[in-house]
Amino acid sequence: MNNHDEKQASKWGRMQAKMKRLAKKRWMLPALYLGLSAVVLTTFLWMTSTTDLTDEQRDSEFDIENIGGHQEEGSPEELADENTGDPQAEEEEAVPVVAQDEVFELPVMDENEVAVVGTFHDYEASVEEQETALVRYNNYFYQNKGIDLAKEDGEAFDVTASMSGTIVKAEEDALFGQVVHVEHDEDILSIYQSLDELKVEVGQTVKQGDVLGEAGRSLYNQDAGIHTHFEIRKDGVPVNPIDFVDQGISALPNVSAEEADEQIEPESLPDPEEDTEDSGNEKDSENDEEPADKEDPKKDPEKDPELDS
Repeated sequence: MNNHDEKQASKWGRMQAKMKRLAKKRWMLPALYLGLSAVVLTTFLWMTSTTDLTDEQRDSEFDIENIGGHQEEGSPEELADENTGDPQAEEEEAVPVVAQDEVFELPVMDENEVAVVGTFHDYEASVEEQETALVRYNNYFYQNKGIDLAKEDGEAFDVTASMSGTIVKAEEDALFGQVVHVEHDEDILSIYQSLDELKVEVGQTVKQGDVLGEAGRSLYNQDAGIHTHFEIRKDGVPVNPIDFVDQGISALPNVSAEEADEQIEPESLPDPEEDTEDSGNEKDSENDEEPADKEDPKKDPEKDPELDS
């Protein structure tokens, strides 16, 4: 046996001797018993408290599920169930762009700075009013589908969104200048033509009063100079914007399928012969009157005062 082993044996022997001496003492066994009891009791209490907490959590989860199963009115679970499962329902419940209390406004910062230089062509208006609502282009007359706004001094001005919505068209048109279409609700558009320096792009959401661009010129209506052309359409059918200023989209009239099918795109020209039918009839009537005096040189003198003279 080497020195190391001898030292280990000596330590172990001394330890055994100490334990034997402690075991002979009267307080040793009770102290040992109390120590073990304390450890066991602490372990038991810890396990019990953990188990109770877990049970409470499970009871709480069970109650929540039970409440959700009843689907009480106004509960968050019911709202979650209503908003899930059907993609179409989700789209219908989406937050609308247009506020419920919004009304149409003229597309300008200050209404007092502009004047209406082109009026809407209304079939129910007088003949004189219908004539002033014609746009002359390329030696033909076309019915004005909206209104034209311009400043008295002929200067440019900011054109703004008449109502909140989403930009669905923003591009340059060779005939109508730069144009912007804003969708406010399904098939309800406000249209802005003869613009310059567009400030928006397709897909952008705009609020009422946001600047879309500046008033400019168009080849279609050169006589108006620097102006902006403004339309409101429902299902493609134009309405008189003046009639619906300060009114919401719910005030727009219902449109029949036949009316919607008859309409053409805003940036398209109808057949000029159709739009100039009234003016053409006036010219025809004038031509018909010219040969009337020369029609029959053998008129009865008693019935024709011109011949009597």
